[in-house]
Amino acid sequence: MRNASVFARIMHRWPVKALCIALAGAFYLLFRVNTFTERVVTVPLQVITPEGFVVSSEYPGSINLTLRGETQEIAGVLPDDIDAFVDLSSFPDQGEYRVPVEFRKKGSALQPEALELRSRPREVQLAMERRTVRSLIVRPELSGFPALGYELTQFIVSPSSVTAVGPQSQMTGLTELKTEIIDLSGRRDDFTVSTRLVRPSGQIELPGGEVVEFKGVVDEAVVIRTIADREVVVFDLPEGLSIQSELPRVSLTVQGSQLTVEGARPGDMTFYVDGSSIRRPGTYELPLKMDIPPGLAVLQLVPRRVTVTVVRESLTIPQTSSTVPAPASDLGVAVPFGSENLPAYASVGEGEPS
Repeated sequence: MRNASVFARIMHRWPVKALCIALAGAFYLLFRVNTFTERVVTVPLQVITPEGFVVSSEYPGSINLTLRGETQEIAGVLPDDIDAFVDLSSFPDQGEYRVPVEFRKKGSALQPEALELRSRPREVQLAMERRTVRSLIVRPELSGFPALGYELTQFIVSPSSVTAVGPQSQMTGLTELKTEIIDLSGRRDDFTVSTRLVRPSGQIELPGGEVVEFKGVVDEAVVIRTIADREVVVFDLPEGLSIQSELPRVSLTVQGSQLTVEGARPGDMTFYVDGSSIRRPGTYELPLKMDIPPGLAVLQLVPRRVTVTVVRESLTIPQTSSTVPAPASDLGVAVPFGSENLPAYASVGEGEPS
């Protein structure tokens, strides 16, 4: 009897009571919703492909992920404890596919049971191709020039080749990979730098790593220069002798460091033959000698020997003029033949017997 009374009280005006309970639940949910906060984090986007296939199209490497929940709960969630991925493993062949972004929670992301996750974008369109593996040569990308007078004589890249993995369409025809720019400006000494390889696209991967080592050898620049049409002089020719023949012009080819060669002026070079061994007139073949700045290596000298013709210098005797008085007979003076007054410088007339 008592139970019937309790039941009657509960059921008394039950629609009103049910409405109150529903309103209370709604207010509670509304309160909870209003107390939820949002937090945006960035997480890497992983792509799962079937065996032997790789993604061949561009796709975002990371996405924005919105966490929604209690303020204290979402504040303790670490972004590294949420994996975002798209799964292409169910597609058997190459082609283009649109797939949703999925999540995998772990660690701190497992504790808030009411944690909501929303990604932007929600779906990703990807192209998939067959996977190709190839060995590529590493080519250094050089920029600038060493200091004046120096040059890069050789270099070593380690490793000299790398293994690359990528889509078949992008790997076809690819034979080398360039490095980031290596600046040579102003260098005078050997140097070693670490540099990265430049991937042609984000879909090509380098399993062995992207960093290589570059060793450069810098030496003084060596240049060759030809100096032509230089005169030859004769030194120490004995007194009384002179050169009669015309001496040839000299052509000289030298090699040396750029600074030394460019700093050498033709006027600083002397080409000569030594005449000290000549004793008498004649024709002589003498070795050509030279005096050039140090640091120059002679590659060619033309001529190496010089032929000279030596003669004796002619003596010039000064001539004196004197006035001889005319004979008296030429003056119309009668002088008896055999006279003792006949001048001593008189000569016998032409046609007269001596």
